[in-house]
Amino acid sequence: KTLAKSNTARGKRTIHPFISPKAVTANELYGYMNRATQEWKDGIFSTVMRDLSNMPDKNPKWIVLDGDIDPEWIESLNTVMDDNKILTLANNERISLHPHMRLIFEVKYVRY
Repeated sequence: KTLAKSNTARGKRTIHPFISPKAVTANELYGYMNRATQEWKDGIFSTVMRDLSNMPDKNPKWIVLDGDIDPEWIESLNTVMDDNKILTLANNERISLHPHMRLIFEVKYVRY
C-alpha cells in the first residue's frame, strides 16, 4: 500500500486490488463452466485480471494475492508466471499480463 501511495503521489496512479485465494474455491477464484447450461461463470481473479488488462493506460496495476501459497490455486497461475504471461481459463479465454501489470504474493511466512 505504501509503494502504491508513493507511485500515485509521483503521478503514476497505481491500482492494487487484494484477493485472498484461500478464502474461496478454485471455481470462485478462476471461474467455471456450468455443465448443464454450458455457460461460463467468471471468477474473482479472472474478472480482476481482465478488467486491469483492458484498461488503456500504462499506469502500474498490481494484483495482490494475500495468503499462503497453496498448490490447489497456484497451479492455475503457471501460464501467467512463465514467459507467456497469459492466463488461460477453462473456457479457453486467454488474458494477457501486460508489462505494467504485476502479481504480488503476500505471504505470512517465507520458509525454505
